Amino acid sequence: MIVLIHIANVLFVFSYLVKDILWLRVLTVVAGLTLLSYYLLQPMPLWAAIGWNILFLSINLWQVKVLLLERRPVRFEPHEQRLYQLAFRALTPREFAKLLALSRWETIADGERVVRRGEDLDKLMVLASGRACVEVDGRSVVELKPGQFVGEMSFLTGEHPNADVVTLEASRVVSWPTQALRAVLEGNAELRAAVQMVIGSDLAMKLKPAA
Repeated sequence: MIVLIHIANVLFVFSYLVKDILWLRVLTVVAGLTLLSYYLLQPMPLWAAIGWNILFLSINLWQVKVLLLERRPVRFEPHEQRLYQLAFRALTPREFAKLLALSRWETIADGERVVRRGEDLDKLMVLASGRACVEVDGRSVVELKPGQFVGEMSFLTGEHPNADVVTLEASRVVSWPTQALRAVLEGNAELRAAVQMVIGSDLAMKLKPAA
């Protein structure tokens, strides 16, 4: 029976060598089951060790389940896939799916003012289709195309918009409630960094023509 301990320890060694966290968990589970067999086969079963081993196995099995769920293929509707390609390619599909869960899609008529200078803006938006323009004192300064953000400065700073945004044709807009989106990003550092990078790239593109 002592061979079971050697087998378990070899499996633990391999689990520490692999880079994939899923394989680490799987090998740890197999090693744990091997040790459990050893403890149970003793003339007097080692119940304390058995209890702790069952706890460790339960935790690792749960983590394996979580990892498998996270690695399931992510499927998007055509309009969602287009938005992903336009604006969120820097995110993983799984990260983008988390954002989609909070999103709202709406159609905006031609000539409608979607952002008003100096007024509260409680959402972050992306132009999914159509065109819009940023206006300062009635003068168009930037034309927005599909995949570009609307209201991102207010989202980043928490201040009122310093310009108006008006649609130039019937457009489709995706929006995220500011408070809900901030709460999600605060709880996920990787997603927050990815979204900030996407917004930063968008801002750089908008400033480029004026440089």
